[in-house]
Amino acid sequence: MFNLLKQKDMLVHHPYQSFSATVERFIYEASIDSKVEAIKMTLYRTDDSGQIIDTLIQAAENGKQVVCVVELKARFEEEKNIRWAQKLESVGIHVIYGILGAKTHTKMALVVRREGGQLQSYVHIGTGNYNSTTAKIYEDLSYFTSKLSICVGVMEVFN
Repeated sequence: MFNLLKQKDMLVHHPYQSFSATVERFIYEASIDSKVEAIKMTLYRTDDSGQIIDTLIQAAENGKQVVCVVELKARFEEEKNIRWAQKLESVGIHVIYGILGAKTHTKMALVVRREGGQLQSYVHIGTGNYNSTTAKIYEDLSYFTSKLSICVGVMEVFN
């Protein structure tokens, strides 16, 4: 996906286009790519199978810096999100438990790769949660890009 995103942005319409072949693939490819140095993402709701969680754990085990903002105020998901956050922390992933006084409802991921001695960023921004189950039901959009102006904005959110 990284070669494609260097050439052009990609807009995906779920459920008509596959969540697993796009969003989950983006995170998975980052987790196994030897050039990827960091993955940062927000989690508001995720599915019970924990595919995204398992992929983030795999990324950390593969030596990537992984940062995850987990929103604890996700209605009806508080307990599950605490469990996911604890699982992530148990393998050394840096977890941020939302922002005091605010609700982090954004759905975004940042991947940083070393390419030719320089850092290159790739971003996913979505209207839907990182949840493969609801991605088959709800109508959402996913936007992928490597445009510097957008990547810098997403980096600022995580910083």
